Amino acid sequence: MLIQSHRQENHLLLSIQRDVLMENSREFYQEFEKAIEGSHFGKLTMDFHLVKFLDSSGIGAVIKASSALHNRGVEIFVTNLNKNLNSVFRLSGLNHILSILTLDEYLSKFPEFQKTLEA
Repeated sequence: MLIQSHRQENHLLLSIQRDVLMENSREFYQEFEKAIEGSHFGKLTMDFHLVKFLDSSGIGAVIKASSALHNRGVEIFVTNLNKNLNSVFRLSGLNHILSILTLDEYLSKFPEFQKTLEA
């Protein structure tokens, strides 16, 4: 399992469980589709606290996932990026299509996920 989902009202939190690489990027996207299937929500967060690295296939899968949500009018947030992932997101331009928040920024904006993210 690559994704664990948590829901609070109109907000879906997806905790990415491990690195997204060429060998599992298709599985990541399939699990992503399954997690959002039939759900109606206005906000989605991808939590990367367990992820150390994304290769180009992983970046592509995140872009594909975010595009699917943008087309539905969903606001997308990313949190818990380590220093390397933060650089990857900025160098790839993902910071222009996703709202990247530190954990502190995220929890001050969405305190309802405090227990989930600190578990």
